Amino acid sequence: MIHIHQTSKYYNSSIPALVDVSFKIRKGEFVFITGPSGAGKTTLLRLLFCAERPSSGEIILSGVNISRIKPPAIPALRRKIGVVFQDFKLITTWSVYENVAFPLEVMGTGRKTTRKKVWQALKWVGLLQKKDTLPLCLSGGEQQRVAIARAIVNNPLLLLADEPTGNLDPQLSVDIMKLFRAINARGTTIVVATHNRAMAEQFADTIVSLNRRHSVESC
Repeated sequence: MIHIHQTSKYYNSSIPALVDVSFKIRKGEFVFITGPSGAGKTTLLRLLFCAERPSSGEIILSGVNISRIKPPAIPALRRKIGVVFQDFKLITTWSVYENVAFPLEVMGTGRKTTRKKVWQALKWVGLLQKKDTLPLCLSGGEQQRVAIARAIVNNPLLLLADEPTGNLDPQLSVDIMKLFRAINARGTTIVVATHNRAMAEQFADTIVSLNRRHSVESC
């Protein structure tokens, strides 16, 4: 599904974020990208989401070379990708329902279909009863579940998560990873960036380690 081949990313033409990274991800895999702070984990996810362009190399996603994709084609590609951030990125003045519905509304999805999909997503993450609640009235774990519901509401082929348990305690972190595993079992390919190697070893199908901005291990 994803083929990253000798991909590098430099900022200001000289500062390396990634250097000659190469690995493959099969459809339906649960993959963890690990490494210390500054290893390039977030940069790699941003490349997959087309928020950044590689300085060199190729990234093939579902048969599309996204390192050469034209800007007008990016929104259609992103509809196939869900993203979960460490800091949730929820709109605090909107209800849980409104936050989860937002991607569908941007796409012009009808109200009836939107309601059905949002209810399904919230039920899946165990928060349907909180649909009218504001995010700041929720716990950190609940806010992360809302962010996950928003990411999966359109049934993406690929789910990207950047340090999704970084702000959570150990037990909540395990609960969130179990939720990701359940989502993965439905067929969604999941890529999680984390510095938590032990978490990766517990849940991953494959681990790709970044060290000094190179991919040095795949297991």
